[in-house]
Amino acid sequence: MNRAAPERTESVKRPGSFRYRYKHTAYLMLLPALVLLGIFVMWPLVMAVIRSFQDYNSGEFVGFYNFKYILKTPSFVKAFKNVLILTVVTVALTMVTTFLFALLMRSLSNRMGYFARACVFVPFFISGIVASVIFNLLINYGGGLFTSLLIDAGKDPIAFAVEDHWPYFIIIAITIWMTFGYQTLIMYAGLLQIPKSLYEAAQLDGANFLHQTLFITIPNMKNYFVLVCISLVTANLQMFEIPFMVTGGGPLESTLTPVMYLYNSFRDPGRPQNVTIAGALLVMILIMVINIIVFKTVRSEKSGE
Repeated sequence: MNRAAPERTESVKRPGSFRYRYKHTAYLMLLPALVLLGIFVMWPLVMAVIRSFQDYNSGEFVGFYNFKYILKTPSFVKAFKNVLILTVVTVALTMVTTFLFALLMRSLSNRMGYFARACVFVPFFISGIVASVIFNLLINYGGGLFTSLLIDAGKDPIAFAVEDHWPYFIIIAITIWMTFGYQTLIMYAGLLQIPKSLYEAAQLDGANFLHQTLFITIPNMKNYFVLVCISLVTANLQMFEIPFMVTGGGPLESTLTPVMYLYNSFRDPGRPQNVTIAGALLVMILIMVINIIVFKTVRSEKSGE
């Protein structure tokens, strides 16, 4: 004799009801972060925007006067041109070199790979000021290592901080050296995400290393290229410590950057502070616009699609 199936006493939950069960707890957990963001990020930003449209002494509304004033300042405009040149060269060289080095690390054995990753990542822990001091010991005209080597070789010493294009070269070299390890590991992580079956199929079809790199590796690394490009552009447009310590913005403001100009302007009591605030907002807007252009130009897609 068949027994009737026992009745289910558990209530059936409506689809999606679990999503909102702990919403009040989630809001409470987010509240401290939102409060801190509001106090230390959003409110200062709002105050900066308001003050950029005011006169420094009277507090009267002056429209875009502060922005026009800073944009007509030759030193600030030249600083923008300098940082754009430094950013383009630094980003291009960093992306190419880190990608090639990541390819090399992928081909190493496990033990050598661990050692290479550890060594290349060490400069990332060094601040820009410390790195500048280290390089100053190498390039110092009065007794740096490179100067001593040139004199021993019978050559004239080089004033790396002021002579010809050497100031650009030194700043770019220090910047790449500091960020090389971190960006290389990002590239290396991207290479590890590419399915090995793609390379195996390409080898069966007779594709060599160059063809595999061009038609498999690079297309599947698009997301990582965008990530590296955005982080490098954002960091380099705010360049300050390295040119400040190595060249001081010279010679003749050829290595002056917008952040360095704003720093000097803020310390100068004879310059209106609201103009400095307007300049800082222009730097922020430039970074946002360039990031948007990069995202629009190189649309991120999921690897393998």
